[in-house]
Amino acid sequence: MIVVAARDSSPADRGRADVVCDGKTDVAALAKAFAEPDREVILAAGTFDANAGFNSAGNRYLRPAEGVTVRGAGPGLTRLVAEGSACRIAVDAPGVTLASLGGYGYVGIQDAADRFTAEDVYLAHSLDGRSYLPFGEKGGCTAAFMVWGRRGKTVRNLTFRRCTVERSYHHGFALNLAGASEGGGFADVLFDQCHAVGAGSGLEGKDGVPGVRDWSCGFDIPDAGDVERMTVRDCQAIDCWQDGFHLDGSWNGHRQIVKDVLFERCVAVDCGRRSGTVPAELYQSGFYVQSARLVECRTERCRKAGFLCKNQEPGGLVLEYCSDTGSAYGLVIEYGGDRARVEGSVSEGATRRALQMVGNKAEIGITILNYAGSDRPVLLGITERLEYVDAPSHVEDLARYRARGYSMAGNRIAIATDHRPADLVEVHPPSQGKVDLGGLTVERCPPAPLPESERSTLIGA
Repeated sequence: MIVVAARDSSPADRGRADVVCDGKTDVAALAKAFAEPDREVILAAGTFDANAGFNSAGNRYLRPAEGVTVRGAGPGLTRLVAEGSACRIAVDAPGVTLASLGGYGYVGIQDAADRFTAEDVYLAHSLDGRSYLPFGEKGGCTAAFMVWGRRGKTVRNLTFRRCTVERSYHHGFALNLAGASEGGGFADVLFDQCHAVGAGSGLEGKDGVPGVRDWSCGFDIPDAGDVERMTVRDCQAIDCWQDGFHLDGSWNGHRQIVKDVLFERCVAVDCGRRSGTVPAELYQSGFYVQSARLVECRTERCRKAGFLCKNQEPGGLVLEYCSDTGSAYGLVIEYGGDRARVEGSVSEGATRRALQMVGNKAEIGITILNYAGSDRPVLLGITERLEYVDAPSHVEDLARYRARGYSMAGNRIAIATDHRPADLVEVHPPSQGKVDLGGLTVERCPPAPLPESERSTLIGA
């Protein structure tokens, strides 16, 4: 074990440290401490200047050796601060753990190795708590917590527990392939009690228009690459530029095999609301997923859909007791949601549609309350184009979408609603005559009860 103190650590911590940083050569001191395999590196409470000097290679990459554990005194106590240029904790060796520390400014963590763990780590691409930093101009930043896979390789055993990123320049958390769109992947991945707040700076622009290229998500997991056995539990995505949770999907040239993916008790709020009307991508939803199981997940006030689901494999999509409040679309199931299963879903206060879907042999159970849109709350069938989700650059994808067929048959769709049943369902014109409504049932339910505060006010009146 080696103990490293910062220049401003307490006298007691400096007195028992093996190495005391001087504020001028901090990067070299940290890089040397990290370089011995199977070592535990204790970072005392204090501020380490991640722009003070360079490592032996002349850059500011901190590369822990195999089996190294770097442990701070807490994310608000042990602080790595990079005010002027990028500093990476770049994990290329297996078995590395980062714990109980914070990174502020141009600090990022990237992993390319198996058995990586980050616990109680906080990152902010901000120095004042309000402004986003132009990280892209300082060496780039695909995500604050970034895992890079490679073609032909599966990165395994990744754990992110109680990690938080605020005001990330781009994604909060991401899994992606370096230099490839398919052919590699990730397995045995856990995100537990992690938070992405304010992901996406809007600084990714084009032709002088800010934000039009910014498709930042809270959890972009994965963007490219296969994924097997991934659990995302008790995580939150708040005020993200695009989606809160994004699982990209599969098409020609971008194959993505998804197996055993679970989102449990995750929350997405206010996603897509900061992005403009013409960004390069138009997802702007709480969840954008395929072939996954979602259990007790919740969304609120997302610009497009609370849950935008594109069923990748027949039977691969399951939602259990998930709810949306106040998003434009409560639940959208597209690209032929064959054999999708939705149980106990709730849409409250949707402003465009509560349920919009195309699919066959699906089992859908949804409660629709306080619908706030001007159209009918349920739209069935294929649409002319996906204006509510896809970008103009995705127009060519309509060919594969339409190839799945316009028909809907064999579904069992059970709706409980406080809406007038006669004004409940619309079949989109391209699917007229191709949607079998035989499995649709509607149950009238009373309006949702008033909140306690409103009931008290009324009683008092």
